[in-house]
Amino acid sequence: MEDKGEVLYELSPKFDFFYELTMPTGKKMKSSFIAVIVALVINVIIEIARSMAQDAGNYATMPMFKIITVIGLIFLAFFVLLFIARIVMQVLEYKGIKYTFYEKCMVYENNFLNQTKKTIEYSNIREIEIRRTLLDRMLNYGVIIIYTNAEKAYGSATVIYAVKDIEKHYNNIESIVHNGNIMNNPIKTGDVSKDYETHDQFVDAINTGKVQTNISQKNEENEEIK
Repeated sequence: MEDKGEVLYELSPKFDFFYELTMPTGKKMKSSFIAVIVALVINVIIEIARSMAQDAGNYATMPMFKIITVIGLIFLAFFVLLFIARIVMQVLEYKGIKYTFYEKCMVYENNFLNQTKKTIEYSNIREIEIRRTLLDRMLNYGVIIIYTNAEKAYGSATVIYAVKDIEKHYNNIESIVHNGNIMNNPIKTGDVSKDYETHDQFVDAINTGKVQTNISQKNEENEEIK
């Protein structure tokens, strides 16, 4: 197994009821919530109609209303239980999702029901993006999208949904990916990374110019051309 280096950061989505109702991940939960509201309204209408019939002295319709009321309550109970079940499933799924950022790569894992695991080298990451709606900002949530160099369209981006305190996580992830690319880039003056005890010490040495990478060399060459 390839050495990924030490774990630098871990991130998992955080469940929020109101946020999920606006997100694609909460589509089933939202449909169940709407079904509960509709079933509740229908039951209220049935009860109003039954009361009006009773006040009008139309007692012959009472047995029919009792049957309709029972059926309405059964449907309401079913949709309420379905709604609760989907909330529980969403919470459990989020608990099974983890994004782990190592020195050399990031790993996405989903261990809820079926298992999914994907490793992305930092050198294959093209761009990191934040997406937030107005409601996201109000709730301090958002989505982080990590674009890669994958040839297939459906695998060219990893989406991290339901990120709480998104600015903090975005800055940390961007820094890790940037530093990871520097760490894994060939060194112009030789492989001197072994002279530093920790990842942070090596990155500091690069940032202060004590160690020069091919990236920094290209930047210097571009400055000379200008």
